[in-house]
Amino acid sequence: MAIGVVVWFAFVIRAIKAVCGPCQTPGPTSRAAQPQWLAALKLDRETTLAKINFTGGSFSNAALLWTQRSYIQPQVHPYDRYFFNETSGEYTVDRFLGDLKQRYGGIDSLLLWPTYTNLGIDARNQFDCFRTMPGGLDAVTRLTASLKAAGVRVLWPYNPWDEGTRKEPLDEAHTIAALLQRTGSDGFNGDTMDFVPERFWKASVDVGHPLALEPEIGGTDASLNWQTLGWGYWTYAHAPPVDRFKFLTRGKFMTHVCDRWAKRKTDNLQAAWFNGAGYESWENVWGTWNGIVPRDAEAIRRVATMLRFFGGPGGLLQSAEWEPHVTDALDEGVFASRFPNGSHTLYTLVNRAGESLPHARILVPYDAAEAARYFDCYHGVELHPSAENRRQAVSVPLEVDGYGCVLGVRGEPGAVLHRFLLMMESLTRVPLQNFSAEWKYLPQTIVTIPRTARATTPPAGMIFIPAVDNFTFESTGLEIEGDDAHGVDVQFPWEPHPQKEHAHTLSLPAFYIDKYPATNANYSRYLKATGYRPKDRTAWLQHWRGASEPSRAIRDAPVTYISLHEAREYCAWRARGSRLPHAYEWQYAAQGLDGRQYPWGKDKNVSNFPARSSGNSYHGPEPVTAHAPGGDSPFGVSDLVGNVWQYTDEFRDEHTRAVILRGGSNHRPTGSKWYFPNEIELGTHNKYFLFSDSYERAATIGVRCVKDAIQHQRVVNV
Repeated sequence: MAIGVVVWFAFVIRAIKAVCGPCQTPGPTSRAAQPQWLAALKLDRETTLAKINFTGGSFSNAALLWTQRSYIQPQVHPYDRYFFNETSGEYTVDRFLGDLKQRYGGIDSLLLWPTYTNLGIDARNQFDCFRTMPGGLDAVTRLTASLKAAGVRVLWPYNPWDEGTRKEPLDEAHTIAALLQRTGSDGFNGDTMDFVPERFWKASVDVGHPLALEPEIGGTDASLNWQTLGWGYWTYAHAPPVDRFKFLTRGKFMTHVCDRWAKRKTDNLQAAWFNGAGYESWENVWGTWNGIVPRDAEAIRRVATMLRFFGGPGGLLQSAEWEPHVTDALDEGVFASRFPNGSHTLYTLVNRAGESLPHARILVPYDAAEAARYFDCYHGVELHPSAENRRQAVSVPLEVDGYGCVLGVRGEPGAVLHRFLLMMESLTRVPLQNFSAEWKYLPQTIVTIPRTARATTPPAGMIFIPAVDNFTFESTGLEIEGDDAHGVDVQFPWEPHPQKEHAHTLSLPAFYIDKYPATNANYSRYLKATGYRPKDRTAWLQHWRGASEPSRAIRDAPVTYISLHEAREYCAWRARGSRLPHAYEWQYAAQGLDGRQYPWGKDKNVSNFPARSSGNSYHGPEPVTAHAPGGDSPFGVSDLVGNVWQYTDEFRDEHTRAVILRGGSNHRPTGSKWYFPNEIELGTHNKYFLFSDSYERAATIGVRCVKDAIQHQRVVNV
């Protein structure tokens, strides 16, 4: 092979890396180009490892060997209803893991994510999201221990963009290292990060707790000196991409191939299997359920079973002599990797031909002196080679968009392999095409708000809102990611599926609504009347600073740091039986019938709502009367927008609970677009995910109650 050709291919690989990133390398353009392409890939490995002074990195660290067999990893929100039971207040690890085991064969690690999208609702930082989980860090420690006892490693997220919230005493590298050590967690995923800086690795070593580091964007060449994991947001041509970091580290790097919004997982899973890499089995995507369809779930089960058998430290899938895109696969559209290791040689196959291939042919070595036996490890049967162009070949059936696995063994196969073959034969009896590939929205239900006894006279402090036959309710969810195609936001009873944009004409009965949000003084009277004290006081009335009643300075400001449950209980006491408003009732009381943008009209008059703070700390909301009557609605309702968010409807699906917040607040951290979106326009709302009292209590969420009314007046125009 001409050296000039190899150098040219190496130049091409460097050019591709500049476009596609350092994590992946596209396959060869043709079968004939494979030898030069592979030589260039090897040259890239030699020059790259020399350039970064690679001496093995942290791959041989005993505390991190688990990363080399952590193939299946979902991102998990701890408020997922399979993971946490909101009624008992307990984590339900067995139920969660059992569901994944039943549907797609289980997991090896998980990314526990309580931060974004709720992060930025107030000045709590990303680590406070863990501290306010039910039971605090002690419970997180027990939770982590139970997951690890079940064979599941635990990672946290690190959100480097979180610079606008409360500052920690230590730098973030030492903060997260200490917290992960404290809870027994194993590493973190660097959200939005191209790579995790070395200082985070050194901080973990400083505390005696070496961490697995997993940047979302995959990493850089240099970070291979301290990084063992990464996500793979790959591009998918007809020929599968090659995991460049795995190739550079001779099989040790673990990529979790990820495409969170994909409804069909074939491209991702085929790329993972072709490379002997991992897969990110993420379904609860920021509270939107992008469920894995049965066909893909069954494929994951089968691929994961093979990955676990042939992977791990010293396994065939870690062969230092791995050769991707071998020309031994003879059929067009079939791509193969070869993993040789002593007396065994493994081939991972994917079918991208667009049709089933009943006899896909693979050339295998022939050695008359030491004949090898060959096995179709996907179907669990022995193969019998046939002559093929002075060599020998085996053939295996490959389903359309399917997977194959051929193992060559010189010598006695052994009982372990025999048991594995029996398992795979049983596992693959039903073709993948027999499983449904239909993707479905996960339906949501709105939690019923029971009507109250109808008031015949105006309750103190409430405004009458007359009945209406033709209120046009239009509101848009402020979620940053996702769209209607995936069912983002909520599903009102008149809608076919969850969606961001809502428009419906409603007939509403009359009701009374609090003129102002409940104040700290109001809530103090409630506490004295009822004696309510929460079992878990984490963050409860935090702005009262431990006092039994609010200070004079905040008596007339909205009460905050109460959960949705506590807001409902307050309303049940208010006016001898009130309730929270529906989102559309709140909007009608704020907007009237003319579709105005703001309670006072169409223009954003900054004198009618509080100035927004954006520092690392938060001074709290203003008194509820501060912008009345200029900021009032057509009905005379005050302090509707820009001071505190207000609880309205709760929505639930099988996995997630969330409450619609209305009105916006006077605080949003700056420095990142990823913080909880905060707008005051009446045609917008946001979705706040529910977990526990301790987690839900926020400095910027208040409550306003309504009471149903005798329908003695209807509105014509407001």
